[in-house]
Amino acid sequence: MSEETKAKVQKHLLSFYDENPFVQYLHIDVTSIETGQVQLDMRIAHEHTNVYKISHGGVLMTMADTAMGAACLSKGKRVVTLEFGMNFLQAAPEGAAVTARGRVIHNGSRTMVCECDLLAEDGRLFGRTHGTFFVIGSFLADGE
Repeated sequence: MSEETKAKVQKHLLSFYDENPFVQYLHIDVTSIETGQVQLDMRIAHEHTNVYKISHGGVLMTMADTAMGAACLSKGKRVVTLEFGMNFLQAAPEGAAVTARGRVIHNGSRTMVCECDLLAEDGRLFGRTHGTFFVIGSFLADGE
């Protein structure tokens, strides 16, 4: 991917998530984009928690799925999730800052495989995920 195309993909990726209502509702921010690797950040707010005042598992799964999908987009491919698995290793309490680091580990023409770590500010691991994604097309349309 040329530097010009890489810059175009990064700009389009930021715009793509700025316009995603569910990502905006959860207050997830794209904080780093490299080809095949994306970082997202989010602070666990009260509306993200369950009755135990820890992050609802679905919130962390959404964050990881978004990070892995964005990593696929950074490779210039639009994808949908085929399969997703997560190991919850530690609770993310209300107020915790969570970083999701999604990365592509297989960049196929029809499927992609990714991993994502969900980390606390001090590096503790909240969870680790893996997913398989189906490629539905190019991220940038011809002529963009």
